[in-house]
Amino acid sequence: MSQLVVFYDDEPVDLKKRVELQQAPLPEAGQSRSVDGVVREALVYVQVSGETGPFLVPFGEYDEWSLRDRYNEAIRIMNTLGASSISCQTFREVARRRRMGLKFKNQGPAFEQERVENSGFDFHHSGAGSVARDPRPLRWSDEPGFAAAVSSVLDNQASKVEINIRSHQRYSVDGSLGLQLKKLGFDLGGGEHKTGATTLHISAEFPSRQPQRGWR
Repeated sequence: MSQLVVFYDDEPVDLKKRVELQQAPLPEAGQSRSVDGVVREALVYVQVSGETGPFLVPFGEYDEWSLRDRYNEAIRIMNTLGASSISCQTFREVARRRRMGLKFKNQGPAFEQERVENSGFDFHHSGAGSVARDPRPLRWSDEPGFAAAVSSVLDNQASKVEINIRSHQRYSVDGSLGLQLKKLGFDLGGGEHKTGATTLHISAEFPSRQPQRGWR
């Protein structure tokens, strides 16, 4: 469960009951870890649970960070399960204009998935594979497909597994929550660079787990 937190120097901001946000004195930031290093005053962070304790991700960077962290976890899971090949392709959602006609009157554009070439998430690995090991505990245990992939390989000896990881727009700087926070004077962080990815399609193949019969 993540929550929003911000550190102040002089006094907390009057939130006017608009948003749920934990405010703490800046000296308390010394007990926190941030993905950007030093914790900054007035910057809204998403507090995330980690293996070594909670850490902070700037609000404007969270969606991008989350996508990449789930991607890294998916690759770790597949490798630990002994995959002989792993590939990842990136897709983004694009709007296509609908055909004119009475049937489509007053309807918005249709959305389709378009392959993104040379994405930073593109990945391919091929090898002999290895003995499957249990990758649990999972860093993103509630991510759709992660637990199912583990069960499919360990319990059912699956030879192929596919996972789709979708990007979140939970903490967009231009979303309703982001706009409210900016009106209250908070810094949301985040840069201009965005991958534009909406879905990562990861496919993995596994060597046969069937025991070989010896000569009689």
